[in-house]
Amino acid sequence: MSDNKRQESKEEHIKKNIEKMEKLIKEESKQIFASVSQHIFMSNDTPGPDNGTRRIQEKAIYYYVAAGDVVRIDEVVSTAFDNIVKTKTTVIEPYTKGAFAGPDTVGDVSESPLLFAKYLLIANVTLATRAAIDGGLPEHIAYAISDGYLRYMDKINDIMKINLLSNKALRDFTYAVHDYAFKECGPITKSCCEYILRHLHDNITMKTLSQISHRSANYISDTFAKELGMRPMTFIRSRKLEYARTLVETTSLSVSAISDLLAFPSTSSFITYFKKEYGLTPLQYKGKGVSPQ
Repeated sequence: MSDNKRQESKEEHIKKNIEKMEKLIKEESKQIFASVSQHIFMSNDTPGPDNGTRRIQEKAIYYYVAAGDVVRIDEVVSTAFDNIVKTKTTVIEPYTKGAFAGPDTVGDVSESPLLFAKYLLIANVTLATRAAIDGGLPEHIAYAISDGYLRYMDKINDIMKINLLSNKALRDFTYAVHDYAFKECGPITKSCCEYILRHLHDNITMKTLSQISHRSANYISDTFAKELGMRPMTFIRSRKLEYARTLVETTSLSVSAISDLLAFPSTSSFITYFKKEYGLTPLQYKGKGVSPQ
């Protein structure tokens, strides 16, 4: 099977999993967001930093929330959905040794499986709320989504649905960050940005963006500058560097491997860009255990 066919098959599997999950909790989601829309009443956008520490395993997931990376979060949620359907109990759990570890790897949070699932939903929603605010989502929107989920949780006694909602919450926060970040953008910029997020491992050129949007390179560049305040190549590099920073923090990949993975022109150029962005080389950054700001 060719790489393109394999990627298409993977994307189709992810799409089907998301559709199945959404269908299983369709009514629950409706009721939650009916309350969310009623609850958003504050007029001031007051996002603030979360200065707490997070375990390394959390950062890989909650980075996607903060970055509004809808492509990666859908991959995470799709994998979790496979596990939930298979085990009926697994959730994305931030305090385990791995993103999809089951309850056996966690301490005795509760002897009740139902309460256990609810406690994990609370933990996931709380951390996702902080990550979304770090990603620029206004506090009143983030807390409205959080309150909607936590208020509705008391109505549910179906463990599988609680676990599905735990994953759905991650997805809703991520999409909220994404939509808020691009709220002033037109369809051309949005489609290009979504393509970029899906292909951070590739060498993305202006020619590629021109082909997918059916617009000239100059038109795309000017539109990005107007709507996002930066040119496309700057946007691409910034997203690659954000992803690289998470890989530095959460994996044992070498600097050259990360550079190759994200299709930087060379390892030296990657190090130069990274230091310019974060004030430290990748190895210095990893050695100091710097947390994202």
